[in-house]
Amino acid sequence: MHSFFHDVRYSARMLFKSPAFTVVAVVSIALGIGANSLVFSVVNAVLLKSLPYNDPSSLVLIWGDSETSASLKGRNQVSATDVADYRAQSTSFEEVSTYTGWYPIMSGDGSQGQAERVAGIQVGDGFFKVMKAQPMLGRVFDAEEQKEGQDRVIILGHSLWTTRFGSDPNVIGRTIQLNSRPYTIVGVLGPDARPLPTTLVEPEGQFYRPVAEAYDDSERSSRHLRSIARLKPGVSIEQAKAEMAGIAKRLEQEYPTTNRNYGVNVVSITEDTVGGLRGTLAMVFGAVFFVLLVACANVANLLLARSTARRKEISIRAAIGAGRWQLVRQLLIESLLLSVLGGVIGLLIATWGLTVIETLGAKLNPMFTDLHVDLRTLGFTFGLSILTALIFGLVPALQLSKPDLTNSLKDGGRGSGPSGIRNRLRSGLVVSEIAMTLILLVCAGLLIKTVLRITKVEKGFNSDNILTMNIGLPGARYPNSVDWIRFYRQTTDRIAAIPGVKAAAITSVMPLTSNFDGRGLAVEDHPRPRGEEFTVDLYVMTPGYLNAMEIQLLRGRPLTEEDREKSEKVALINNSMAQTLWPGTDPLGRRIRFAGDDGSEAQQWRTIVGVVNDVSQYALDKKPPMQIYLPHVQFPTSFNTIVVKTTGDPKALTGAVKNAILAIDKDQAVYSVATLDELLGDSIVVRRFLMLLLMVFAAIALILAAIGIYGVMSFVVTQRTREIGIRMALGAQARDVLAMVLKNGIALAAIGVAAGLVAAFVLTRLLRSLLFGVTATDAATFALVPVGVTAVVMLACYLPARRASKVNPLVALRTE
Repeated sequence: MHSFFHDVRYSARMLFKSPAFTVVAVVSIALGIGANSLVFSVVNAVLLKSLPYNDPSSLVLIWGDSETSASLKGRNQVSATDVADYRAQSTSFEEVSTYTGWYPIMSGDGSQGQAERVAGIQVGDGFFKVMKAQPMLGRVFDAEEQKEGQDRVIILGHSLWTTRFGSDPNVIGRTIQLNSRPYTIVGVLGPDARPLPTTLVEPEGQFYRPVAEAYDDSERSSRHLRSIARLKPGVSIEQAKAEMAGIAKRLEQEYPTTNRNYGVNVVSITEDTVGGLRGTLAMVFGAVFFVLLVACANVANLLLARSTARRKEISIRAAIGAGRWQLVRQLLIESLLLSVLGGVIGLLIATWGLTVIETLGAKLNPMFTDLHVDLRTLGFTFGLSILTALIFGLVPALQLSKPDLTNSLKDGGRGSGPSGIRNRLRSGLVVSEIAMTLILLVCAGLLIKTVLRITKVEKGFNSDNILTMNIGLPGARYPNSVDWIRFYRQTTDRIAAIPGVKAAAITSVMPLTSNFDGRGLAVEDHPRPRGEEFTVDLYVMTPGYLNAMEIQLLRGRPLTEEDREKSEKVALINNSMAQTLWPGTDPLGRRIRFAGDDGSEAQQWRTIVGVVNDVSQYALDKKPPMQIYLPHVQFPTSFNTIVVKTTGDPKALTGAVKNAILAIDKDQAVYSVATLDELLGDSIVVRRFLMLLLMVFAAIALILAAIGIYGVMSFVVTQRTREIGIRMALGAQARDVLAMVLKNGIALAAIGVAAGLVAAFVLTRLLRSLLFGVTATDAATFALVPVGVTAVVMLACYLPARRASKVNPLVALRTE
């Protein structure tokens, strides 16, 4: 240990004697280790840690799987009646339940908080058994409270109990107002009962109330709930899938009208929550590993170049008795000190970077909201520091620990060039840096083009200067459709009168959001059997919606104020629906109605009066579905999105729009306030997230490679000072010396670029699923990136070359 600490002190002195080398090496290592620690922290939080529920490994979600549904295949919602059959017929689960989001206005609780919209979760029978959640105060719901009329009870989440109710232990039995109706608090959950994540309920639920759905066949087709279950011990997901497939088949045979072609998909809650991120995070981890390799190659190259200047020192130590192991240990300790210093700084970089990643990834997945450096990350960083020291320090140490004592101790050896092996190794490291940097830049370039292309897709509307916010009318204050129509008409009129507002309207569904309203549609001149109707997306709107969104009317007329409650029922359709159902003919005047034969107003025939442009609904890179637009007065809805077209910054009018709503109803509260540009950005969040990270990592790699090449070429020029002096004394011109040094750089750049292009040609295939409007071998990207990399390499070589061309032959030769 005395010898070890002696080596540590000596290594520290040697590093302090070369501050420029030490700073460059430590910064290179810090960037490489910092990037890897940052991404590992994300992987650790998202993929390696268990979800914050009791025994999450046995929690599964039961989704519907319908070929005709407008929602994502394999992730359709289910009906309470179907779930009741799942509970009764399945043997794979301890319990099966339902849940869905609810966003009421909470008021009259006697707390410090004012009336506000609070996210809640409506839960079915057995939900708390599924989640293994026990109340800290009070009790959970009983079976009778799942009946309509007896469901005016709620259970508070721990966070809401703490923030709004001040952790009052006497809160049980208190009555509060939700949507102007009284609800009694019967329980409070403990801090360990984590609400479901925002990918399942948006936003995160703060309290619970009974679903209170009727379990009868008349409601079997009302699929607006989600189902969660817990597997029995020893039962695998595959077994549960097989059993549920049989149950779905039996229900299809028993209820062909509502369950035809309607299957079941069972997936673990972990896979549903974070499974889609594995590929993205694997790509990111691969990218930062390349950054680390570039950093290691960078430092190894600097050490090899530095070893030329230290050959005489090492030779003297060997001549006076130092063994090879002692020399290797001494050199590795220097590498370890560099790596540990870089690791500490890298950890600080990772800690800072996590706040940025949380901001970028908050809308990507709920697990990104709990990122921090823990013991596992510290262990990973420490281990990576040791491994990094070995990677970049071992080869230079082995090379330097075998000195040629005869030549090294000669006076003339001081200025002699490096050995052929060392020179080839150094050149190989430079080539590898260039190649790996080019791979990262090509991948980043492809994603940049993808994001640019996808944002220029014809989306069917103009997102500029549009403010959106959701609003729902409580049934107690607005019990019927007449009240809904009156409120929204007054609201849009007041908002339209605000200075700076060009148009104001409402819609039941906004494009590029997770919300949708898929309906079965009967077409008069395309009759189909019951249960096999066409599937369309429904949008209910007020007349100003098309104007606010700048959705183009292709033929016919728009919906107007003349389309009243008692006038002829009318509808607009999109161009895809017109081309699908009436190709080559005029759809105007055709009649449609929603599937069903109950004779209600909703099922009345409606006349098509106009055709509008297709609007992207699910994603910019997906074909728009068949879409139908109805006037709000003829198909009233109580929950809608307010759309405001402004002349300037839409966020600046948020307060004025809210005040206009409060002027009509002081107890109203909007939620999910955002600009349409923000919603547009959210729809491509995965691509943007990966693009930004790859851009950052590629930039870091390029900087590291440039610094490394500059450092190596500077050392080469320094060690060849005598040779350059002799050449210039014999008549070589400055341009000849400049060309000689640049020639070496050009050769290395050419080899590195060629190797990088071959590797990129193979690796970019992994990005295919994320690309849009650009191929994995895009010619422009594969042409421009090498040009850029070569330019940076040449700049890094030019500066030392220019210095070499200004060497004074007399000064160079006098040093010998």
